Amino acid sequence: MYGELTSPGIVLSSMPVGEYDRRVSILTSGEGRISAFARGARRATSQFAASTLQFTYGEFTLNARRDSYDVKSIEHVKSFSSLYSDPEAACYGAYFCEIMEYLTRENADEAEQMKLLYMTLKALTFDNISNRLIKCIFDIRAIANYGEGMKAEGMYYSPKENGLVDFAAADSRKVDTSTLHAVQYIESSAVNKLFSFSVKDEILEELEFVSNDYLKKHVDKPMKSLEILKEMQETQEILKKRNLSE
Repeated sequence: MYGELTSPGIVLSSMPVGEYDRRVSILTSGEGRISAFARGARRATSQFAASTLQFTYGEFTLNARRDSYDVKSIEHVKSFSSLYSDPEAACYGAYFCEIMEYLTRENADEAEQMKLLYMTLKALTFDNISNRLIKCIFDIRAIANYGEGMKAEGMYYSPKENGLVDFAAADSRKVDTSTLHAVQYIESSAVNKLFSFSVKDEILEELEFVSNDYLKKHVDKPMKSLEILKEMQETQEILKKRNLSE
């Protein structure tokens, strides 16, 4: 494995290596998930200091070594670093990257997953859509991109049938027609149209139930970012109750 590779990509994770380097996991469109070393990236004066952090999109040129890649250059950089100013949004962003690290593979066509992640991170910067709905949309579409779409044919969610069916079963739960339509829209719409709708609170709760159960069938690993998010939200709730009682 020698030569040079250029591809658009998004940094899924970044960790320090040695005194000045970083090891980055990059989701690329044509080569799948790639691990690469950014030499000297932790130096304040490095051209890679900011562009090799998580949530960064760019056109990566990588030098292929015998068993690894080195980052040569990064152009057309688009950073979603504004997420760091919102702890909740940052946790959601970390979760989306963590899921992609789990699902995607090396030397695979992951163009659709990269587009989905890009639009999802972008949606986190919007004010007109809740983070909870963004997660529902992401979870359902990320699995559907691999041809494992949820059955969405009726108003009863059945874990056994892996989707929404038109008949009541022992394990089924009835949902609203808006939930059915939302799932159908998420699985069939163009990526750049996914985050263009909103739902009522009761529909959001149904979507969360459906998408969480659906995801469990395809992802059998707990996500650390979700655990952190849960702890943070529980702490916020405790502080809120404490302030109300004072």
